[in-house]
Amino acid sequence: MSADVTGSDVQEQKQEPPWSWATLVGNLAPMSDRVLDLGTGGGETLASLTDVLPEGTVATAGRSPALAAARARLVPLGIAVHEHGADRPGAHLPFPDGTFDLVLSRHGTYDAHDVARVLAPGGSFLTERIGGDDLRELDSAFGIDLPSPEVTLENAVHDLTRAGLTVERSDAFHGTARFGDMASLLGYLRHVAWHGVDGCDGSGGLDPDHHRRELDALAQQLQIGPLSLSTSRFLVLARAPDAPDVGRTDFADLIGRSDPMPEIPRV
Repeated sequence: MSADVTGSDVQEQKQEPPWSWATLVGNLAPMSDRVLDLGTGGGETLASLTDVLPEGTVATAGRSPALAAARARLVPLGIAVHEHGADRPGAHLPFPDGTFDLVLSRHGTYDAHDVARVLAPGGSFLTERIGGDDLRELDSAFGIDLPSPEVTLENAVHDLTRAGLTVERSDAFHGTARFGDMASLLGYLRHVAWHGVDGCDGSGGLDPDHHRRELDALAQQLQIGPLSLSTSRFLVLARAPDAPDVGRTDFADLIGRSDPMPEIPRV
């Protein structure tokens, strides 16, 4: 991304994380017999990966319209979509223990212990999340606190480790998104998980009338030059423990538990 673009030369430019979700899934999925995609949204991302996904891949989505959109897109591709809202108290994944070799979660919430439960021995969990400090300049512009400060790489690693998984990779990325006009800014906000403000009726999201003052201030900033916002993403790859080998004697453990000079039995 060029650092010299100013004024009307820029509409929307974003720095991207150094990892590729498609590449990571493409490396993991061929080694898996059963794959679960959590919070698939409308199913767009999962549909783009069908060439590497095994038969029997399933997904979850919240209530409509996301659920209806996901089913319309994924069911014709052979991917069943189950209703599940990870943000609902006490909601557990509707699958038996140890079902999946690979669980995916991109930009959604999940319960670490529930993920660990449905993973098969040796199975992998891959998640990419939007950090709680994403677009923090907008929170400041609207005079509100960070809505999800607890969503951090450190907390994700901690939760997955407590759930019994081994973290094999963890990366954080902080970049910049630059906008040259209100149309590109509002279009971007419509497609990202930024819910820092409430409408006049208490619902989440921007309300053009209710937030007229803040939107006018942002428009004035854009008349001076491009608006830069901080972006935040993090990635974690974790693995479930392998199944214990009950048919093999652990001689090393026997040696470790033996006395320094055991008594030789007399005949």
